[in-house]
Amino acid sequence: MKPIIGITCFCNLGKKNTEEVPYYRVSKNYIESIAKCGGVPLIIPVPLDKILLDDILTIIDGLFITGGRGNTVVGDRSEIKGRPRTLKGLDDNRYIADRYLIRVAMKRNIPFLGICRGMQMICETAGGRLNYEFLDEVDTGEILHRQKVSGNIPTHMIYLEKGSQLQRILGCTEIKVNSFHHQFCAEPGKNFKASAWAKNGIIEAIESPIYRFALGVQFHPEMLINDYPIFIKIFEAFIEESRKYRNNRNTRNYNK
Repeated sequence: MKPIIGITCFCNLGKKNTEEVPYYRVSKNYIESIAKCGGVPLIIPVPLDKILLDDILTIIDGLFITGGRGNTVVGDRSEIKGRPRTLKGLDDNRYIADRYLIRVAMKRNIPFLGICRGMQMICETAGGRLNYEFLDEVDTGEILHRQKVSGNIPTHMIYLEKGSQLQRILGCTEIKVNSFHHQFCAEPGKNFKASAWAKNGIIEAIESPIYRFALGVQFHPEMLINDYPIFIKIFEAFIEESRKYRNNRNTRNYNK
């Protein structure tokens, strides 16, 4: 059987004083990327209690932490009093759920991939931190980290550490990517390291040699795979490790 990939999403709370009801939402590009590479996409709704999340974690073979800002009543720039700005203020329910999912994935060595906000969630969950300043508050040179053109168009170069997991997957040491983010990772966290950077020093990927497959990228490969097939390699590598995890788990269960 194909590996089952749990895909995080967020709950749109709907518009007040209208007939719009709350609903779960995730980009179809994420779903299609997983399916195209042989995975079975399973959307993980939030908020769910830990018992239900544990039930989901027992059946998935890989965890995909997606991007997206989530819900907030005060806009993108929430602050936690007395602490640097984090993702927590954007959507408390999603933050708690994603953090729990990542922690369990680390503990069980379930393969996981994070994109954009997903990479930032991995960073914070691993004990790293996001930069206190937002990208429009710092000098990023000529690089637009929230591009004005469509997501299927790469707009700036990133440079990959030679010998890193991402470099081995893509088979190159530099590549042009797209970009849609306000915040960025300043410290990757325990057992993680930066493995790709923009020209201005902004971290574009983090990874860990400790886990079976633990990779976060700040750009959006799911938007690029149709026009730039090289980016499908990221999903292929993730699905392959998830397949191995599933096979190993089935073997252990069979031998019990």
